[in-house]
Amino acid sequence: MEEMPLVKSVIYEVMRIDPAVPYQYAKAKKDLVIESHESSFEVKQGEILFGYQPIVTKDPKVFERAEEFVADKFVGAEGEKLFKVCGVV
Repeated sequence: MEEMPLVKSVIYEVMRIDPAVPYQYAKAKKDLVIESHESSFEVKQGEILFGYQPIVTKDPKVFERAEEFVADKFVGAEGEKLFKVCGVV
């Protein structure tokens, strides 16, 4: 896959546009602070966290042309940075 960066990018772009698992939830194992580009949230141990992937993956503050399918969005240095946003490290 590393030898085919455009194919890899297309796969991640498809998952970004239409996530297979749009809803995620978990129980906090310890107190923590979650920071975003706009604010931060204190989470206490035992609280339930709920995430809706399409809100994250279509955020125009993170993804340029967020509502469009862009095949090479994850190619190159800037594209590689987006993997962290999508949970790929």
